[in-house]
Amino acid sequence: MIPHSAKYIYIQTKIQDCAYSICLIRYMVVLYSGKGTIMKSTLRLIRVVVAVILFFLFPIFSAWSAPSICPDVSSRGYINVLTINLLFSEIEDRDLRLTRIADFVKQEAQQGNPVDVILLQEVAGGILEDTTNSSFDLWELLLARSLNYNLRYTMANGISRLLSVGNSILTRCGIKSAFAMTLPAESEEVFGDFQISLKRKAIMVSIIVPGFGNISIYDTHLCAGCSGSERLQQAQFLMGYLRAVEKKLPGENPIILGGDFNTDLNIPDNVPVYNLVTGSGFVDTYAAYNKCTVCCTPSDVSGCTFAVPGNPFAFDLITNESEVPARIDYIFAKGFGAVLKSEIVFKGDSLWVSDHSGVLSQISLP
Repeated sequence: MIPHSAKYIYIQTKIQDCAYSICLIRYMVVLYSGKGTIMKSTLRLIRVVVAVILFFLFPIFSAWSAPSICPDVSSRGYINVLTINLLFSEIEDRDLRLTRIADFVKQEAQQGNPVDVILLQEVAGGILEDTTNSSFDLWELLLARSLNYNLRYTMANGISRLLSVGNSILTRCGIKSAFAMTLPAESEEVFGDFQISLKRKAIMVSIIVPGFGNISIYDTHLCAGCSGSERLQQAQFLMGYLRAVEKKLPGENPIILGGDFNTDLNIPDNVPVYNLVTGSGFVDTYAAYNKCTVCCTPSDVSGCTFAVPGNPFAFDLITNESEVPARIDYIFAKGFGAVLKSEIVFKGDSLWVSDHSGVLSQISLP
């Protein structure tokens, strides 16, 4: 039961031919409440419901480029990688949240540690999200700060131009090649007891580091409202895909694998996903640097990446209750040297950008 005074929700979609032979979807969402008001969380819930209704996917792979090269990566001897889930359902202050990310990246660059790779999940787009693509919005904000990045995006769920969610990678380095793959669809509990089979994606780019060579970058978002065994199936498929891609690439390249794994090591049936990745030769960069494994417990939330206490975006859309803190966002590395630094970013007053915090890792080149 939705805990608001909404009496009636009517959603109507109509597909018709438009100019340039593009099928656009006209929609109408009408919500009548007892007092004639619409609560913010109800609007967010409606967007989630509509996203679920539109779960039949039309994969899209998009690219935006700027004159991006990164010779400094080789000269300094390490690469800086950031991952952050952007929270697709919160649109009212999305511009502010993206601005905070762009300002953070600018600050890091000014301090001599530019963020070389940014992994994004829950990248939103479409009429219902009031943007063409939120990763492109961030790309523009970075460009306005004289920060040049290449961008690759793949859509995971939704219908293009109406409402879509996907993954993106931004990098200061040149991109040699890019791939995207669909993970096995698993049944996810999206609200209440309602379940639906949702698609999840992984995106890969091979970046060119002048004076060093190529580095493979993978960004993924595993299922949330699914069982641990179902998430493990996605992870197994992902690792198989990764191995197949790497075999086709010349040489043996270092690999970054990051994103939102929805894997909480406090939950026993989540652990096999983590063991699968680390058992394949990948180092959990945050755990390695901070000398922990779980790194997020009720008594120590310093390593939590989701629902960090005080986060105003981390609440359940149905109950409005605060979510439980967890570490579910990771940056794994294989074929690199030591992890020089790894920290949780975007937490604290005026710093929140999502219901997730970010992970920023500094990793030595081999």
